[in-house]
Amino acid sequence: MVLRTIPLPSKEGIEMSDVKDLREQQEVVNLLDQLINGDTYSSIQAAAALAAVGEGVENSLLALLTDSGTVDRWNVAMALARVGTPAVDGLITVTATGDDAVRNPAVWALAEIGDARAVEPLAAILRESTSECCRALTAAALLKIGDPAGIAAVEEELATHGEAFEGLVMEAYEGT
Repeated sequence: MVLRTIPLPSKEGIEMSDVKDLREQQEVVNLLDQLINGDTYSSIQAAAALAAVGEGVENSLLALLTDSGTVDRWNVAMALARVGTPAVDGLITVTATGDDAVRNPAVWALAEIGDARAVEPLAAILRESTSECCRALTAAALLKIGDPAGIAAVEEELATHGEAFEGLVMEAYEGT
């Protein structure tokens, strides 16, 4: 995926604050590029740097997570998890998609953040998803968040789907 550079304003009326804003925007674009196209170490560094940018960067990350051209959504999910609470509402919205390639990284990021607002939407995914992988990852996320309603939803699913499903859930839980 090729990230665009930010267009420069016309020469008339450029203020020093405009130059600073453009430099900061270009830095974010460069970090997003590093997150997606860099090696493992530089992607981890970019995720941390993007989280440090502050409020608003989650919108760029969420757009990248849902972009069909994004190859490594897990790196984006890692950055969103580091952003934390400001990313929760957007991640919940993303989990409503039926595309597991987008949904699963979003579920993982919500588990890492651990915000209770995600419990009911995740419980709905657990009950409704037809993908066993997605359901196992979602159950693990609910266990990790630790909210009693989420744990109850997982226990209900485990009782319904047996030992094999429980094994998948525990494997996902230990890996999250």
